[in-house]
Amino acid sequence: MKKKSEKKLERDGLNFISVGGCSEIGMNLYAYVLDDQWILVDMGLGFDNALGRELLVPSPEILIKNKSKIKALFITHSHEDHIGAIPYIWSMVECPIYGRPFAIEMMRDKVKQFSLGNDIPFIKVSVGAQISAGNFVVEYIPVAHSTPESSALAIKTPKGIVIHTGDWRLDDEPVLGSKTDEKRLKEYGDSGVTALVCDSTNVFRDEKFGSEKEVRKNLIQVVKKHKKNRVLITCFASNLARLESCYMAAKESGRQMVVAGRSLKKIEKIAKLSGYLTTLPAFLDEKRANSLNPANLLLVCTGSQGEHNSALAKIAHGTHQNIKLQEGDVVIFSSRVIPGNEKSVLEIQNALTEKGVKIIMDTDYEIHASGHPSKEELVHLYDLVQPQVLVPIHGESIQLHRHAEIGREYGIKNVIVPYDGCVINLSQQTPQIVDKVPAGILAVDGNKLIPIDGMVYKQRETLSSCGAVSACVRHNKGTVKLIDMQYFGIFENSEQTEIQDIKNDIASEIKLSLENISRGNADEKNIKASVERIIRVAFMDARGKKPVVFVHVIGF
Repeated sequence: MKKKSEKKLERDGLNFISVGGCSEIGMNLYAYVLDDQWILVDMGLGFDNALGRELLVPSPEILIKNKSKIKALFITHSHEDHIGAIPYIWSMVECPIYGRPFAIEMMRDKVKQFSLGNDIPFIKVSVGAQISAGNFVVEYIPVAHSTPESSALAIKTPKGIVIHTGDWRLDDEPVLGSKTDEKRLKEYGDSGVTALVCDSTNVFRDEKFGSEKEVRKNLIQVVKKHKKNRVLITCFASNLARLESCYMAAKESGRQMVVAGRSLKKIEKIAKLSGYLTTLPAFLDEKRANSLNPANLLLVCTGSQGEHNSALAKIAHGTHQNIKLQEGDVVIFSSRVIPGNEKSVLEIQNALTEKGVKIIMDTDYEIHASGHPSKEELVHLYDLVQPQVLVPIHGESIQLHRHAEIGREYGIKNVIVPYDGCVINLSQQTPQIVDKVPAGILAVDGNKLIPIDGMVYKQRETLSSCGAVSACVRHNKGTVKLIDMQYFGIFENSEQTEIQDIKNDIASEIKLSLENISRGNADEKNIKASVERIIRVAFMDARGKKPVVFVHVIGF
């Protein structure tokens, strides 16, 4: 007998499932289901600043259960939050992956280190091609974004057409890459669109950002303004248009461009392999930085989001091997802070400020243009597509609900705010959430995926906040004696007196409480439990903490 959720997924109609991407920004992974046939859209990473769990992926449990039904994975563009989980999840699905050439090259490079490069069936897609996958026909529609060849997907089925936007914006002067194909979107709108599944990242901004061409002009002016200073620009590595703008700023100001950070070097190689940045000379290596006059140098580096191991973080904290900043240098943040990264970015900016470095941000000059739509752009898209149903995605709850408000204010009759694991039936008389399937977040832990709310991370959080104690006791002829104790994350080296005092207290309590244990249940389990309790009470009294306690009993 089939489970209730499986019955609902198999009934007539087109269903949408958010596997990831509707609880926080990142981890984009969506499924469309029709007559028990599945396609997936994107398979992305999330990022976390919590200790020991920097990389996150959506739980693939529902995909594993339906592996044989999944016909294809369609990638909208090459950003990590849309392709980064492929090395960790794809082997559990094993379906063809479709994408435009630049995204395919990015994915191929990514999976090399996982020994999956020759196993994954990557299929390059051209704009306008009609790709059949089970009950679905998918067309890639060019959209402007901060990485080349980004696309919306027109997903055509016997039960209706869905426009899945991916990440997009309107930019009439993108400098590099395509403009959003408004004509094709309107053609779909005129023919009838059942649902618009749409990016929600910038819903709290009313007016759209300026064009990438304006950003280039402003960057050139800012760099020229600081003629005698060493200038450093940090930006998203995947924003090829911005990298080209950085080069133009260097050229126009008589500087040489040096890049620092592995992802920048990797993106240069992939870009040129894909036909981008081919008119630019090779970027100079960071080892050249100290040999150039500061006034003749433009540094471009990774770390705009405060990543701990980025080039900018090392430079700010004075640990970079080749680049040392000094008072009067200028650091330009040609980026915006992704929600959740504010503290990390501020930490780097504080470190730079303490060195006497001048910081320039997009609040000072128009030196960044987002790749996501504002309210103005969303409303324009509604005009083009005229959807019967709006499903906001790609955002945290507050963004999804604000997007829903905008859609309702516009007049879209059916607006459904998803959450990860929800099943939305799009082709009923009244589209609605009809089911919930397993969903969750896994952390990349070494070469394993483990749940972020599981026992491993709960124990690690306790260890990080309370420390640990390891004790060895000997049971001999009915008595129990403390032999040795080790402490981790509790005492400073200077607290030898305190260490000896608590050790004496614990030894005395063990002797008093357990000297006659042989007359009762003198088994290893009971002794261990009693010693653990004594240690926890002693540390709670002395330090106000309950550390993780490990007890080893010898003598049995």
